[in-house]
Amino acid sequence: MSRENMFNRHNLDKIYIEDDVLSMTECVVAFSAYRVIAENMKIYEETTIMSQQLDTSSNLSTRVGTTLQFFYRRAPVLIIIFGVIVRLPFVFIPQFSSGFQHTAWRQTDTASIAHNFWENGFRLLYPQINWGGNGPGYVETEFQLFPFLTAQLYRVFGEQIWLGLFVSLLFATATFVVFYALARKLVPYPAAVVALLFFVFTPLNLRYSVVFMPEPTAFFFYLAALYLFYRWINEERLGLLLLAAVSTALAILVKPTTIHIGFIFLLMLLQKYRLRALTQWQIWLFAVIALLPGLAWYLHARNLYLTYGNTFGIVSGGDSKFDNLTYWTSPSFYSSVAMIDIQWVFAFGGVVPFAIGIVWAWRKRQPMLLLYGSVAQIFYYLVIPRYTSFALYYHIFSIPFVALGVGLGLYWLYEKVGLDWLYEIKRPVAYLQTMKPSMRLLYLASIVALLLVFIQTLRVYRSNVRTYDQPLWSCSQHVAELVPEEALIVVSVNSPAIDDGVANNYQEPNIFYYSNRYGWALPADQHSPQQVADFHEQGADYFIVVDHSMLFDSADLQAYLDTNARQIGPGAAQDCSIYHFEHEHVHTENAGNS
Repeated sequence: MSRENMFNRHNLDKIYIEDDVLSMTECVVAFSAYRVIAENMKIYEETTIMSQQLDTSSNLSTRVGTTLQFFYRRAPVLIIIFGVIVRLPFVFIPQFSSGFQHTAWRQTDTASIAHNFWENGFRLLYPQINWGGNGPGYVETEFQLFPFLTAQLYRVFGEQIWLGLFVSLLFATATFVVFYALARKLVPYPAAVVALLFFVFTPLNLRYSVVFMPEPTAFFFYLAALYLFYRWINEERLGLLLLAAVSTALAILVKPTTIHIGFIFLLMLLQKYRLRALTQWQIWLFAVIALLPGLAWYLHARNLYLTYGNTFGIVSGGDSKFDNLTYWTSPSFYSSVAMIDIQWVFAFGGVVPFAIGIVWAWRKRQPMLLLYGSVAQIFYYLVIPRYTSFALYYHIFSIPFVALGVGLGLYWLYEKVGLDWLYEIKRPVAYLQTMKPSMRLLYLASIVALLLVFIQTLRVYRSNVRTYDQPLWSCSQHVAELVPEEALIVVSVNSPAIDDGVANNYQEPNIFYYSNRYGWALPADQHSPQQVADFHEQGADYFIVVDHSMLFDSADLQAYLDTNARQIGPGAAQDCSIYHFEHEHVHTENAGNS
């Protein structure tokens, strides 16, 4: 007989029919047994249903847990792969749109150097720009490793802008790998994964990881030097120190501002060896290898300036990244630097997790590299205040330290709160209610912070892939069409040669590069008939104006052009006037009377 048939009411009644001699006591016992059995059956049925529900929930949690574990173990690789994939459009956008979409003046300058390597011979020691007047255009600049590598690819594929951007993407990818390797040496695995995620997708890294600029190349060598030197500090293997020295030398060659990495190395040495570091021959060998190539190159570059008069303001005049005490005493300098970092490096939401990470590192005295790097960035901002106050790409070297701090901060939160709610798919809110109010508030604040990071990153990404016509690019197409290839041009620019008493790189290379023409740039504070006439006497045949306010503010120059040149371009309505000088020579003294 089945369990259901044994204990139903019908069978119990049958007992009394078949045996009518049962006593009252036996009846009471029988009814009691019935009640117990019935209640047990009800409990059994409820337990069975509950067990089935728990099994379903357990299976769901198991599946969720297995999936999370899969991604958790492979997170670094997946983050790097996804970071590369989302950057692929950046490689091709300038090739098939209106040129470079941001920081165009810096990218076109670098692209011009790559073009001239390819067209005029691969003379690595003699980089050339297009705004060198009637000379060869040799320029005092950083060691042009990145344009030289790009020009080598031109040999195989022809001159294509995307090749240079692809080289930058390769360096950026290598930087992701090196950063993660460094993070794993410094922080626990979960913190390293979060730091890598932040590092790869922080807005500033998105903006400047795929550009026709030396920044991605320099950033790779900078991080490689940090990683190798940190390993040497802990392992004391000479090979690591030599590799760190070579990486440091290349970083300084490609971008001299990376020399501030020496401050981090100094703090690391003092922590371990104190003043005994000065007595170690390995340290002196490191210093020689790291600094001597840069010293030799920048002395050579200075000679190029003294001979040909063209400079990016590296060592000689022409531009200055430094300034006097006016920056240090100006509140606007500090607010400008802070806003750049908050918006582009921290992405707004990274500020609080970074602060938590810094406090963690300070209290535990580890990782000290996070603290040393953060101090070094402040020092770096103060040393070159003129550019760090407005140029975004000068802030990229703070990204690894901010990412480490954010990773540590969120890891601390993970330790305090845990992530068990991820397994409680059906009741995460109920789980949050079990937290202490202070932890719940902190946890929700971290969620808001992550949303802010995501929104800011998405906004920057959209701006990177959105194309638009730039007036300089549009005008350059008219220049390429109307100006003969061998003709020299003068381009009016709206940047002054002297900016608040400091020499300034005013040259605007966009039109020169996009039109593949050579000549002079006329700074905003030198728009005079005499200066234009002087350029004409040196061989200039065309004068290009995009920002016509330069002419509105110089009536004498406008009158001189009306008298001595003919406007053949689209004109002011389309932000592109192209004046063709009609006389072979115009003397300065006559120009002044025009």
